[in-house]
Amino acid sequence: MSLYLHDIPLPEAQSRLEAALKDANLWRVPGSESIPLDENALGRVLAESIWAKVSSPNYHASAMDGFAVRAIMTNGALPSVPLNLEIGPDAEYVDTGDPLPEWADAVIPIENVESLDERGGITTDIRKPKTIRIRGAVAPWRHERPLGEDIIATQLVLPAGHVLRPVDLGAIAASGFDEIKVARKPRVAILPTGSELVPIGSKLKSGDILEYNSLVLAVQIKSMGGEPTRFPIMKDDFDLICQRVIEAARNQDLILLNAGSSAGAEDFSAKVVEKLGTLLVHGVAVRPGHPVIAN
Repeated sequence: MSLYLHDIPLPEAQSRLEAALKDANLWRVPGSESIPLDENALGRVLAESIWAKVSSPNYHASAMDGFAVRAIMTNGALPSVPLNLEIGPDAEYVDTGDPLPEWADAVIPIENVESLDERGGITTDIRKPKTIRIRGAVAPWRHERPLGEDIIATQLVLPAGHVLRPVDLGAIAASGFDEIKVARKPRVAILPTGSELVPIGSKLKSGDILEYNSLVLAVQIKSMGGEPTRFPIMKDDFDLICQRVIEAARNQDLILLNAGSSAGAEDFSAKVVEKLGTLLVHGVAVRPGHPVIAN
């Protein structure tokens, strides 16, 4: 019985294909591979979840240019009652991102400090004053980035199946990785058929049609994360098409046979599928694309 005579709804066609793939144990990622963590990882699909190996930051870091202090030592400082802190025992200069001294638990931004020289006068050498004068207290852990503020070691960073974006690559790097395991790109063969087809750039004569569908399909596949291979144009020959499909099936995950799917005298796609496999669908109740075939 010809399935083409019985158009089916699109959801039913999709269900048939999904069920067949599951029965053949093909409803899954085609495989995985390890790749370096670089710009080429963009758009790839994680095959394994990313669990942080290190914390970010991996130390208590200053969030400001200024002076690391013990917060308790700043208690009582007011605009009208300034407080002096001696460099060394009471304060230490830090740049943004520097680790805090073990004894410090806060940072006073440099713009909130008056730097004093050994005589008590204001100095322009803000990095190496003898003393600093402050006019306000600071709370514990103020202007500080605690260990693990962004990422904590052992936490889930990204789940398996996630499509990697630019920001994700930074998060993975910050988690201590330089290599990741991703899903292998599906390999897709595109086989254009039609005796009337000629390659792009050909000098056309009456009856010739430029073959560009394979180009469009290849770009679509690439944009979706696949790895397309465009085969040469085949004339409408049943045996030749069968041979090419067998060749493509050896190392490809998916074969797109374009076109020959209608019911004309030289439309061989459905017959090729019936000979080499199982014809699941031939005709779907959609426009355009009505005579689509699924195997």
